[in-house]
Amino acid sequence: MKVLGFTTYGAPEVFEELELPKPTLGEKDVLIKAQAIGINPYDALLRAGTMQKIRPLEFPIVPGSDVVGEIVEVGSKVKHYAIGDIVIAHPSIGGYGEYVAISSAKIVKKPEEMSLEEAAGLASVGTTAYFAVKLAKLKKNETLIIQGASGAVGSIAVQIAKEAGIHVIGIAHSRNRDYVSALGADEVVAYDEENLANRLADKADVVLDASFGGKGAAEGLQFVKKGGRYISLTSLPDNAEEKKVKAMRTKDMKDKEALGYLADLYRSHKLRLKTAETLTFDLRGVIGAHQLIDKKKVAGKLVLK
Repeated sequence: MKVLGFTTYGAPEVFEELELPKPTLGEKDVLIKAQAIGINPYDALLRAGTMQKIRPLEFPIVPGSDVVGEIVEVGSKVKHYAIGDIVIAHPSIGGYGEYVAISSAKIVKKPEEMSLEEAAGLASVGTTAYFAVKLAKLKKNETLIIQGASGAVGSIAVQIAKEAGIHVIGIAHSRNRDYVSALGADEVVAYDEENLANRLADKADVVLDASFGGKGAAEGLQFVKKGGRYISLTSLPDNAEEKKVKAMRTKDMKDKEALGYLADLYRSHKLRLKTAETLTFDLRGVIGAHQLIDKKKVAGKLVLK
């Protein structure tokens, strides 16, 4: 089968089109023929070599943790799924391929009205956003500040929090103000127009840092009230204890729970998903997608199809 991977770390141009054997199934697995594939910032970190000490992998490396496609084979102990089902899958790696073998505990049936592009961009960021908001243990009418509110994780977190009755302040670039507002944020603060430290100091019961690479940690701590909570996808602030802030990272995420919730939220017309650009599933497409991620100027998901 065709896959898009790399045999050395570096810039987007290290990608190669490779031929690998079609994966084999375990008894609780399904084999999916990919119809669309989501690209994540994590994939770019993996490709650049940034993650090699944290997650050492053997070459060739085939990134990808967001796939939507048709089940073409099922293991002997798989229940609730059949050949022909179109499903959203969340593999830990290996998604940039024609076929993906994955546990049936890590998939959910695609809502009929959801496009392939929307579905391809949902699993990783949606699961992360769901468990970040859940970890925060927000109470109705508490204030949540989301750094990176226009990003793939942040935009979904805005919508999940609003569904729970939370007051949401989204931080984003001014060019994405209308987008974040349309997601339901009660306030949108543009980091390129306002002094965030003055505007947001001690405003939040919880801060969720969904900024790229966790670069907002030091600044975000200023926004949390004394005794509040700080949730990060990556880096935690160094001096949270001085402010008696409980700082936590997202972890222990169960795909079935999150994906089921997100699919139901979409069916209820309470989840809006944004596809930034759809590129072709080939060498040119994957290189172009990674170049766009490296520029960090994309609001919404990048998809290969």
